[in-house]
Amino acid sequence: MIWDVIFPGVILVSIGGRFLRRQIKGAVGEQSVSLTIKGMGLPIQNDVTIPGKRGLTQIDHLVLTRSGIVVLETKNYSGSLYDQGRRQGWIQRFPGGKQNRLHNPLDQNYGHIKSVEALVPGVPVTGFVVLAGSARFPQGAPEGVVTTRELKRTLKGLHLGEGVAPCKGPVPQRIQDAWVKLQQADYRDSASHREQMRQVTGGGMNYWLQTGAPWITGAGLALVLGGIFL
Repeated sequence: MIWDVIFPGVILVSIGGRFLRRQIKGAVGEQSVSLTIKGMGLPIQNDVTIPGKRGLTQIDHLVLTRSGIVVLETKNYSGSLYDQGRRQGWIQRFPGGKQNRLHNPLDQNYGHIKSVEALVPGVPVTGFVVLAGSARFPQGAPEGVVTTRELKRTLKGLHLGEGVAPCKGPVPQRIQDAWVKLQQADYRDSASHREQMRQVTGGGMNYWLQTGAPWITGAGLALVLGGIFL
């Protein structure tokens, strides 16, 4: 009888824990990038949801520099990464032979950049994928991918007028106005975030597992503990 309770609990913990660990890992990576940028004294917007080509799109970070708006997609990956080219995905390999095929975040961030450009036409917009974890490209990282340390140098160059659309002195008024417009365009309500999650996950079971991971894990733990102590 005990195992009739514990076994389903273990299954729920396994399923929910998998998605929960992924969410926590992503949140830790995004937080580390956010703290890095704040430490540089640059204005930043985190977890921004704006209109995109196919509905709402979620952007990890927007950064204001003298040269324009910078769009960042953070990935907290481990292992060795291999780029297969645009729209071809990445290969993630681990010691022991295990490997995963990952959606190419450069393609993802390209869509984010285009969404920002559509909201603030005429303002320079550039973007990067930030590797916040231990993953590296043994054959060399593709253009547009930086580590957290490289990001600091890149943003410093942009802010000092050494990068895209160089501009020295204070942030130009048109870029400041664009920054305010992006803040105003950000959908902060929970309904918008739920809708954005439905679009990303495709709805159905994937959406339920992504959004319900903490509850699934908690329910599984309750069943396991209940089976042990009852």
